[in-house]
Amino acid sequence: MESPLRSYACWLLPLLCLALSLSPLVRSADVTMANAASQEYARRLALFSINVYGKLAAQKPGENIVFSPFSIQTCAAMARLGAEGETATQLDHGLGLASSDAAEIAQTFHEVLAAYQDSQILRIANKIFVMDGYPLRQEFDELLTKQFLSAAQNVNFAKNVEAAATINGWVEQRTNNLIKDLIPSSALDANSRLVLVNAIHFKGTWQHQFPKHATRPDTFYLDGERSVQVPMMGLKERFRYADLPALDATALELPYKDSDLSMLIVLPNSRTGLAALEDKLRITPLSQITQSLHKTQVVVRLPKFKAEFQVELTPVFKQLGMSKMFTDQAEFGKMLQSPEPLKVSAIIHKAFIDVNEEGTEAAAATGIVMRKKRAIISLEEPIEFLADHPFTYVLIHQDDLPLFWGSVVRLEENDSVSGEHDEL
Repeated sequence: MESPLRSYACWLLPLLCLALSLSPLVRSADVTMANAASQEYARRLALFSINVYGKLAAQKPGENIVFSPFSIQTCAAMARLGAEGETATQLDHGLGLASSDAAEIAQTFHEVLAAYQDSQILRIANKIFVMDGYPLRQEFDELLTKQFLSAAQNVNFAKNVEAAATINGWVEQRTNNLIKDLIPSSALDANSRLVLVNAIHFKGTWQHQFPKHATRPDTFYLDGERSVQVPMMGLKERFRYADLPALDATALELPYKDSDLSMLIVLPNSRTGLAALEDKLRITPLSQITQSLHKTQVVVRLPKFKAEFQVELTPVFKQLGMSKMFTDQAEFGKMLQSPEPLKVSAIIHKAFIDVNEEGTEAAAATGIVMRKKRAIISLEEPIEFLADHPFTYVLIHQDDLPLFWGSVVRLEENDSVSGEHDEL
């Protein structure tokens, strides 16, 4: 357990798990990177993020969304290292990877993972669970172990309840018990061969804390007509802010103490403008927003909010052009020493976020199950940033690397007005 929070903290945890199973078909098959490479990686991850976000918003209309694009991409990239042929090509394009070379892909992710290896604020961990009696191919094993810092552990998926408990126990430990029961035992059976897991846990403290005495009930507009009363936090401070007329929105960056991470909030000017903003964000690089930010005095009003989110990501991956991995024609021949072909049968993502005066706590988890195949402004007067209607936000690294992405479209009056958030 971490020490109690004393100030506005943000915790974010994503977890991505990829489970691979056999297929009885006829195939034998610190982000202190060099500047240019870092910018390209961040740009591509941001594009992947907004693509996934758009699909999730369409799939789950009216729901608060929170997910970790970095977690999803990291775990899927681990699977990519074991892919070949068209399956690999689809993953390269769908994930927005900068290279089709497995070693280069692994090195790109290694630089991010290694940068935070000893961090007390952001913890990233990878794990691969392998069916007893099915050793990994040496090249695949070495890439995961050395580059993704992922150690293999043998389990017996035929004992699906025990195997799920082992995987989920690891997930709970790595996400400070925020993500539970990621993989249902029903997703595992004697045909399951591999489960890859990526977990991220972020615990930060706001650089400028929201005083609790400034939180008071206020109106949050769900749309043009409906509204609820919610606890609205308040703070007057110098922040990086941008007026974004091309997006018909404004942006505010809330930095975390002793960290290179911050929360970027993009607020549409209109109470009903989130959908239009989301469309524009698909063709607007994150860097274009962050480069528009300038420090100025801002009066911030931001609601306390919580969101829990769970989704099966197979439809999203298919819509993004990564469909072959789910079919009997999937090509994952570089994973196991045995010649049995694999395919993906499920991708499970779970996420949680809690934002209050002390901070943000969030967790996300994603599991992919692979089974055996079967047939700009600076004014003297402070600017007001009033987040009293639906908005989107990104937990972002200083190099515009999005680790979490989410939106607030609804708040529950009763739940939101409940008591103070206890430290974990």
